[in-house]
Amino acid sequence: MTRTTSTEARIRGAMANSTKGEAARMTLPAWVRDLDLDSVDDVLGWRDPKAPERGVLLVPGADGPVGIMLRAGERGARTTAMCALCRTTHAPGRVELFVARRPGPAGRNGDTAGTYVCGDLACAEHVRVEKATAARKPTPGTDVEQRRAGLRERAQEFVSAVLG
Repeated sequence: MTRTTSTEARIRGAMANSTKGEAARMTLPAWVRDLDLDSVDDVLGWRDPKAPERGVLLVPGADGPVGIMLRAGERGARTTAMCALCRTTHAPGRVELFVARRPGPAGRNGDTAGTYVCGDLACAEHVRVEKATAARKPTPGTDVEQRRAGLRERAQEFVSAVLG
């Protein structure tokens, strides 16, 4: 088994709030398939290129990564908004409401958890910005490692809320 195949299988198997069929149908970008999951300690996210309303968060956990399938709302915030996970402030339209179906019977009955997240789901990149720009403003008074740790903590809290 190649690393790519192993990575794909591990990510699909880590999807905590989707069926095996949904996990099998999601499209993984090339950069995700090439990851070494054993060395990743960042929160990773991407939009499904074949279904852009669908996204995935891959969050480090004690027993390996946990994947959460997300669905985007119809439009982004109309004003400047802050991502609830990475706490980066973005220009209008770049933060969106994402909802995650809860697993099991609750999810089949329509129960979800939601939060406002960077529309591109690239929180791990946004927390690495050294200086604020017009498009991205990281939390003032924090360094990159503090922002990475905060992102992991808040993403893990979101996963806990989804898995309930």
